[in-house]
Formats: sequence, C-alpha cells, structure tokens
Amino acid sequence: MKKLLIAAVSVIAVLLWRHQRSELKILQIRNERLAASAQVLIDRAQSAQSARHSLEEKLAGLRTELRALPANSESAGENSATRLPNPDPVHKGGWPAGADFIYLPKQYLTNAGYQLLNGGHLTDEAAALLGMSPADREAADKTFGDLLDQFHRLEIQRMQPVGPPTGWPVGSAGSTAPGAISFDSALVYHVPDLSADISTAQATFQAALQQNLGASRADIISSAADSYLRQNLSDLGAGDRLVGFLWQAESDGTKSLWYGVADDRNGEGSFERVGQNLDLNSPIAYYAQLFGVKLPGQ
Repeated sequence: MKKLLIAAVSVIAVLLWRHQRSELKILQIRNERLAASAQVLIDRAQSAQSARHSLEEKLAGLRTELRALPANSESAGENSATRLPNPDPVHKGGWPAGADFIYLPKQYLTNAGYQLLNGGHLTDEAAALLGMSPADREAADKTFGDLLDQFHRLEIQRMQPVGPPTGWPVGSAGSTAPGAISFDSALVYHVPDLSADISTAQATFQAALQQNLGASRADIISSAADSYLRQNLSDLGAGDRLVGFLWQAESDGTKSLWYGVADDRNGEGSFERVGQNLDLNSPIAYYAQLFGVKLPGQ
C-alpha cells in the first residue's frame, strides 16, 4: 500500500513539474517576442528620425532656391511693383481688400482649420503657422517623441498576458445566436494604470515646450498633444486596460482578425475588425507588431 502511495505521489510530482516547465517556456517565448518587437520599434523610430532630418534639409534648400527665383526672372520688375502689404494688426484677422494675406492673432490659432500633428510629429502647416524655425520644430518633435518612448517602454515593462475576460465571447463563452460575434481564440494583455508612473515624463514634456517655444505656442502644441494621446494612447495609460487580438472563423474556412479593448471608455469589451487598409500609425498596428500578430495582407 505504501509503495502504491509513493508511486502515485511520484507521478503527480512529475506531472506538476512538466506543467510548470511548459508554462515557463510559454512565458519565456512571449518575453523574447516582446523584447524583439520593442527593438524593432526602436530601430524604426531612429530610421524615421534620420529620414525626417534629411527631408528637412532638402526642404530648406528648395525654399532658398524659391526665394531667389523672382530676382532672376523676367517678371522681377512686376513683382517689385506689386509687393504685398505688411501685416496690419489693426485688422485683427479681418480680410482687407486687395491683400493676399491677413494678420491672425496667436489666440485664434487654436480655432484655425489645420492639422497640428500627424503620426506624432508636427505638420508643415503647423510649423509655418506657429512661426517655428527648423530647430524649434526638431526640438518640439524630439520632446514629444521622448514622451511617447517613455510611455511605450513603461507599458512594455508593466503589461502581462492574461486569458480572455468572461465578458469576451471566446471559445465556449461565445454566443450561438444568429449574427452574434463569437471568436475561436484570443491573445490578450492586461495593462495596469500608468498615470502615476508617467506623470514625471508629462511634466518634463510641458516644461520643455515652455522653455523652447514660449507660453503661447507651448499651450497650442500641448492641447493638440493631449487630444492625440487620448485618441491614440489611451491618455497615456490612464486606468486599467485589456488589449488583445481575436480570431473568428469564417464560412469559407479562413479566419478574420479582430482587435479588442476593455477599459473605462469602451466598457467590458469593444471589438473592431482589422482590415487590409489599416493605418500603420494606428494603435492596432502598433500592438500587432508588439504582440507578433500578423495583420491581413502581410
């Protein structure tokens, strides 16, 4: 009897050891995948920054050539005779007759119809309207980029893989009602509230804008950055979140890819089907790269 008991205990111990070894292997693979994805993102950011600097240098050269054209053209006399009037603060944004431009006070720039940020960088029109030199623009882009980099690093360090929550229709939890969404499998990560961890970086970002651009322009860029962060980065991780990808079986035997989020804004679960025309600067594309998920068309 004792021998049977000892044998049973040995078998159970071996099974537990194998199970724990399998779980540790899965976690090791996921950690290696996250580390590799993080390095890819860092390399891409450095490459994009180098390309941006090169384009700015070419643009500066073209502007210099453009300014020199009237002096070398046959119509130089006509251009000098029809010079544009200087900005007139008296009009305060009104459109004077015969003038090709207007005076616009800084406080009205927040209401002007232009795009301030694109992909986390200042647009050409924003830099022109705010009167930013190439050095000003580079400093603002770097300041914002540093904030995003700190957030991404912090998010990667804190997120953990979890099973699909009970409110997500995955596997046996999926509904069999006609037209209801039901998924075969899911890859889900939990991201804790990062507000306290990122607050210092946010304060540094605000202070750098004030120092480099002054109060007026810093307030305009800060407001646009806040809007960008709310829409694309969950307000820099304010509140607990679940993010993940889900696969749904289609009638033709293929599987469609969906993106799922659960937080204060989206409730227990919001699901979006991922199409081939996905914006590569979107949060979906970012998390797909980070989690090692293959997007449609890849």
